[in-house]
Amino acid sequence: MELVDVYTAGKEKTGKVLARKSVFRELADDERILLVHTCIFSSDNKLLIQQRQKTKDHYPGCWDVSAGGFVLAGENSLNAAIRETVEELGLNLQSGRFVFVCCEPFGKVLDDFYNIYIDVDIPVLYLQKTEVMRVAWAERGAVLQMIRDGRFVDYAEELIAKLFDAAESRKRWETNKTT
Repeated sequence: MELVDVYTAGKEKTGKVLARKSVFRELADDERILLVHTCIFSSDNKLLIQQRQKTKDHYPGCWDVSAGGFVLAGENSLNAAIRETVEELGLNLQSGRFVFVCCEPFGKVLDDFYNIYIDVDIPVLYLQKTEVMRVAWAERGAVLQMIRDGRFVDYAEELIAKLFDAAESRKRWETNKTT
């Protein structure tokens, strides 16, 4: 049975641990859980997106960012992001590749977002078939349109803009660093 730590709205651990399966039924109004999301960006500033399996409890069949999931009890956000990226995409990356972008509150959830900057050939990925139907590269406009059409997880458009902006800033910084 997977367990998750319970947090305050200020992202402090409460010391309480709940079973992942029942967490949303058992959280008090002032309690939160922590999820992580990895956003893999290519050198041409496209985001690797995944289509969630239709059997998923939340957002079945919707497109989502590259990988993500629950932070398990005793685990920190970065280690969870690394684990989820390996589990869902078969991509084992060093912790230094993960750049923390932001923590976004969403109902009873605190969502930590990490950007990764790497060119990946889709055929080399090993998709976790129970979680991921397929993956594709997408530009900012396409992701925003998918959100508007209800085909993507309902992230705020401002959040998607923040993730793409961080990727663009990183690319400009790397370009300036080499010239």
